[in-house]
Amino acid sequence: MQRREVLVTGASGFFGGVLKRRLLAEGFAVTNIDLVRDEDVDDALTSVQGDIRDAALLAETFAEHKFEAVFHCAAMLAHDVKDDTLLWTSNVDGTRLVAEAAVAAGVTRFVNLSSNCLWAEGFGRPVTEADVPAPVELYGRSKLQAEKELEMLREKHPELRVVTLRCPTIY
Repeated sequence: MQRREVLVTGASGFFGGVLKRRLLAEGFAVTNIDLVRDEDVDDALTSVQGDIRDAALLAETFAEHKFEAVFHCAAMLAHDVKDDTLLWTSNVDGTRLVAEAAVAAGVTRFVNLSSNCLWAEGFGRPVTEADVPAPVELYGRSKLQAEKELEMLREKHPELRVVTLRCPTIY
């Protein structure tokens, strides 16, 4: 029996790694694209050490696999970089490029891991869909712009189904 295949970007990181291991445990074949070398080893895991801003790498990876979904967990965190341009292009352009590669390959399921950093401070209550994002720092602004890029792409390609999860930083 052939395993169902998914792509998890950033699966060498904390959240992506937890998700990758869960998907492997559930019987999925997982491909990870990450700047950081993947230390996990599994017969159903393909690890690609590379940059999600590399459109040729993405095209090659999508051509080699038949992904049924993309879990986009890759992100450049503010405390990881000193170069604001690197953070912005990784989070915004990288997100758009992964989604464009998915569309080109006919992958319609796209789960985007965003952040609750889209709000500068707590509300003293749970955030709702009606709460308008207002990020004040670069990371939050980049994650909001990435969401907007996905929405613009989805408007051009309505077959692309995007789900965005705005997780707390603690994850």
